[in-house]
Amino acid sequence: MKVLLISPEVSPLSKTGGLGDVAGALPQALRDIGVDARVLCPLYGDFEKDFLKTLHPIGPMRVNIGRSFRTARVQEGIIPGTDVPAYFLEHKSSFGRSGIYSGPKGNFPDNAERFLLLAKSALELPELTGWWPNALHLHDWTVALTPAFLNALPPKDRRRQWASILTIHNLMHQGVFPAETLNMTGLPNSYYNPDGLEHDGCLNMLKGGIHHATKITTVSPSYAREIQEEPLSQGLGHTLRHRAADLLGIVNGIDCEEWNPKKDAALTKNYSISQMDAGKLSCKANLLEELRLPSASERPLFFVVSRMDHQKGLDLLANVLPRLVKEHDMTFALLGSGDPNLENTYRSLASEYHDNIAAVIGFDECLARKMFAGGDFLVVPSRFEPCGLTQLYAMRYGTVPVVRRTGGLADTVIPWSEDSPDGTGIAYEGDGEWELLLAIEQALEVFAKKQKFQKLRKMSMKRDSSWGPSARAYSQAYSWAIEVRKEQI
Repeated sequence: MKVLLISPEVSPLSKTGGLGDVAGALPQALRDIGVDARVLCPLYGDFEKDFLKTLHPIGPMRVNIGRSFRTARVQEGIIPGTDVPAYFLEHKSSFGRSGIYSGPKGNFPDNAERFLLLAKSALELPELTGWWPNALHLHDWTVALTPAFLNALPPKDRRRQWASILTIHNLMHQGVFPAETLNMTGLPNSYYNPDGLEHDGCLNMLKGGIHHATKITTVSPSYAREIQEEPLSQGLGHTLRHRAADLLGIVNGIDCEEWNPKKDAALTKNYSISQMDAGKLSCKANLLEELRLPSASERPLFFVVSRMDHQKGLDLLANVLPRLVKEHDMTFALLGSGDPNLENTYRSLASEYHDNIAAVIGFDECLARKMFAGGDFLVVPSRFEPCGLTQLYAMRYGTVPVVRRTGGLADTVIPWSEDSPDGTGIAYEGDGEWELLLAIEQALEVFAKKQKFQKLRKMSMKRDSSWGPSARAYSQAYSWAIEVRKEQI
């Protein structure tokens, strides 16, 4: 089976979030189980020069955008740290700048044109490479119209045989543009209707992809259900319910070699599950020192590593932290950036409760790794979460997640209780401050019962968060889509 994955970002070369991690790790996991997976992504202007020296051009490509053609160049290489072949679309006026979607002044005004170039180039690539896929795996709104381009091809065009699988990473991001953008796509006018690309008088790329793709996936089974109904349907509930039979959820994995406490160079002491107590104690002491918190390892350390916005529920956490640190002997640390108001709120909390709370505004991967190793509890109070990765990193390092039961958090964290001692974390229902407060207090109670806490940490660490199970599920989805496409053509 040959599958071309098309994505606007691929870690470690280009990344703004979980999408880049998936596009960087999934292809290797697929190749490990025998799928000939390859990647197509843009060649951005901020790629490292040493990496660019490893690429070699395989030819120019002409792509029709509106009434004119764009000439791009395709370069071939390998995704660093893998053996995955990758094709990089070089078009300096579209991708030569720094940034994937936006710059200092906000979203790039030519994003529709830029990503239409990427979406359409997938159809032209085999003529350059001589490699013809069985299926195209499209990631998010930027390439969501590729299935529509496939369906618009003449009946005898061999590319119509390709199955298309569209993965929705976050339904909030839909690629909405003015109606006249249809002229740029080259698609028939008949495609622009409420059952196709049109939504509220605009062209909606993701909606068009949902309508035209052979199969649709999202990044957890719970999220696949949640997005079909309000409040998480983001206006596309009707479209998603119409395609419900073709919609499935597959949780993300993580690279368990890259995220490995036995080898992680960021840690002061490496450890496995058998040496977890001593290893985490050493890492905790180092982390408290770096955060300039009192050296009291007997106090539970809760932490957050997150983008700071409304989705993540950090405003709820900020409201309960003062009560928690006043009533309980505990510490808390935050690493993240985003909403300036939230950043200032956590700065103020750290200033007022400096013996209990630390806030590092920004992102530092080395510090994040130290927090996963040295912390006792990761807090994830998201209002919604398509999949989430931090809870997987935390469990990999023997740190207990405290999560709201939504989306991928519900699918990856087994709730612990006195009656269910084989759980892997604290998981709570409800979306308010009170429910969050009770969940953290439950975690405090578990921490005080050392034997139960040690077992909970070990259960967390035993969870298989590798890409293997997810890759097998995607392989099945590809096979399913290929068979369905044969029946459609």
